[in-house]
Amino acid sequence: MKRRNFIKGLLYGTGGTVAVMGGFGTFSNLNDLKAEDKGKGSETTVFSSCEICRNQCPIAVKVKDGKVIKIEGNPNDSAFGGVICARGNAGPSLLYDPQRIKKPMIRTGERGQGKFKEVSWDEAYTYIADKLYNIKDEYGGEAIASASRKGPHDWFFRSIGKALGSPNFFSHEATCPLTRSVGLDTTFGGEAFAADYGNAKYLISIGRNWFEGIQVAQARAVAKAISNGAKLVVLDPRFSVTASKGEWLPIKGASDLAFVMAMANILITENLYDQNFISQYAEGFDKWADEVKDKTPEWAEKETGISKDKIIQITREFAAAKPNAILDFGWRTAYTPNDYQLRRAILIVNMMIGNLEVPGGYYQNKSAAFLKNFSDQASYAKGLGAVKQPNFPKAAKGRIDGTGVKGTPGQLIPAYDGAVGQILESILTEKPYPIKAWLVHRFNPYISITESAKALEAFKKLDLLVTCDLYMTDTAYYSDVVLPECTYLERYEPIFDMSGLTPKYVLRQPAVSVVYPETKPYWQIYKELAEKMGLGEYFEFKDMEDYLTQQLSPAGLTLDQMKEKGVWTPPGMKPFYLRVNDPKASLDFVLATKSKKIQIFSEEVEEAVKQGVPKYVQYPQPEEGKFRFVQGKVAVHTNAGTANIPVLNELMPENSLWMNTAVGTKLGLKDGDSIVVSSGKYEQKGKLKLTEGVRPDTVFCYHGFGRISPELKRAYGKGINDNYLIPNEIGVVGNTVTSTTFVAVRKA
Repeated sequence: MKRRNFIKGLLYGTGGTVAVMGGFGTFSNLNDLKAEDKGKGSETTVFSSCEICRNQCPIAVKVKDGKVIKIEGNPNDSAFGGVICARGNAGPSLLYDPQRIKKPMIRTGERGQGKFKEVSWDEAYTYIADKLYNIKDEYGGEAIASASRKGPHDWFFRSIGKALGSPNFFSHEATCPLTRSVGLDTTFGGEAFAADYGNAKYLISIGRNWFEGIQVAQARAVAKAISNGAKLVVLDPRFSVTASKGEWLPIKGASDLAFVMAMANILITENLYDQNFISQYAEGFDKWADEVKDKTPEWAEKETGISKDKIIQITREFAAAKPNAILDFGWRTAYTPNDYQLRRAILIVNMMIGNLEVPGGYYQNKSAAFLKNFSDQASYAKGLGAVKQPNFPKAAKGRIDGTGVKGTPGQLIPAYDGAVGQILESILTEKPYPIKAWLVHRFNPYISITESAKALEAFKKLDLLVTCDLYMTDTAYYSDVVLPECTYLERYEPIFDMSGLTPKYVLRQPAVSVVYPETKPYWQIYKELAEKMGLGEYFEFKDMEDYLTQQLSPAGLTLDQMKEKGVWTPPGMKPFYLRVNDPKASLDFVLATKSKKIQIFSEEVEEAVKQGVPKYVQYPQPEEGKFRFVQGKVAVHTNAGTANIPVLNELMPENSLWMNTAVGTKLGLKDGDSIVVSSGKYEQKGKLKLTEGVRPDTVFCYHGFGRISPELKRAYGKGINDNYLIPNEIGVVGNTVTSTTFVAVRKA
């Protein structure tokens, strides 16, 4: 099968193929570019980690005559099996793309006109420094907001704002897995939990799409479980590639919590839950039992559209597989304003079958810090060190999103991540106080935050907008200063702690020298900017090799050791489950709650929102002529980051709107028609895809398209920007709300 046809089959569900493969080979533009490398004249392999998405998969980079010719999975990491996804294969295409930003730029025209001048790095730093200090002097350091795609860059990127007295730091998590994080934290007291999919005998997904929203190790583990006979059940309004591998239940949108609560009802009424586990490890179960006593299968049938008999069947099968069964806690969550309660309910149902710290269930990541609590495990690994920083000045005001305020929903918002959508609101309303500067790193708020038109309005009101990225993104196009970062294939980064069932450290190192000489690694950009601003004391390291040495020394490791394989795990250590041999083993080091118990009833949640156990909220269903608008990930693109990468753009240059065939025919629409999707205030144009693979009351599109920056020459003007249609509603715990918008569809 030709590569293009293979991926097309993947995109549209033909055979439900999984997008995990070897390399694509070389690209035509490699020989047109100049780059030097110490491996010149021979073929070498450099072990590093990918950054096409946030998963940081270990990779093996093939370099010949100073050029990257191919990327494969790192064979030294058994979880990844030496394979990499289609996106990871596209690294060389990104590296040598002539459309990358090559020099720093300062805006010369009105915002959005696209008029910039190339400047020196010193001129760019001076401009930013002067603007930031002026804003700090006039409005206070709190008027500066920083937002990024979460990652190792944050230590460097956030240090600038922190040093100026800003409390306003945000990641993209509110647009992706934030509600899951809150669910974990309020139930277990921490977020460092994962699922052992490979050993599960029963898997239930609520919208989780392992084979399109790919994390390679997880996709392989799910595939392993299925091949070993595990049953997969997928609740999703759309027939995803993952759904094609199991039993598809096309549930009504925004009703998932009803299904989960009905499962709990059945587990209790039929005495199918693990009473011993609940008695020993949990508290507040009586309140949960009271909450679900009327959430019968008959009730859930009316809410979800799934028959009561099917709900009973699935629940009994799930219980029969205990404790080696997983009701998945999700990835791109935040369907509704109180989605975190869905995630809490999912965790509670898992605990009802006692699947914590056993194979085929949930477990806490076994980092070196975790192992030190166990004398028989402590010798396997030591923790990483850190580069010390002086204390940052205390912010004069609290955060704009209310994070950490007791007795309010803000109490539940993770301080590291925040409610990123609040930046738009505070810029425009100046409440609770004005935001005048926005620093953005590898993040594209126009595409990633809901209500894109509001993002443009907010950009225009700022005194300073700075974007550091690889491409002239939509947000960069509206910025005052654009800083060109080099790619992950050209730089060192701090060691990643990717601990799972054993500790694991992963290295990112340069495979080749910098291709475009005026681009720089982020750590150098922010170190140099800090020094220009007189803040150099917060960056006490010579270069990244010095930083890495300070990290690795306390762990008893060296940079040369990490370079050798790119990944380090303790020699001889086996996967570590606390309850595998002792079902009554202590979980005191797993549970970080005050009582060292699983919080089925959470005092923290009760204090913040008066819902100590999850409570069902009924959301409206679409009226006649309207459709629930849902979105999802595709295997060959990463959210807002890859639409312009040459090979990935070729594989999927635009998205389309999925509509049920019978409904579309009734409306007089045909497959491939040009259509207008309207949410009332906002509209987008696109192409229609008629299919049986979506509920009649629902329409669907892949996320990440509809670019407005003309400098993204391949992606510009192609496809539907889903977030343009969705209001910037901020959920209970700061999450964006993605699945409560209704749209109308008409022929263009």
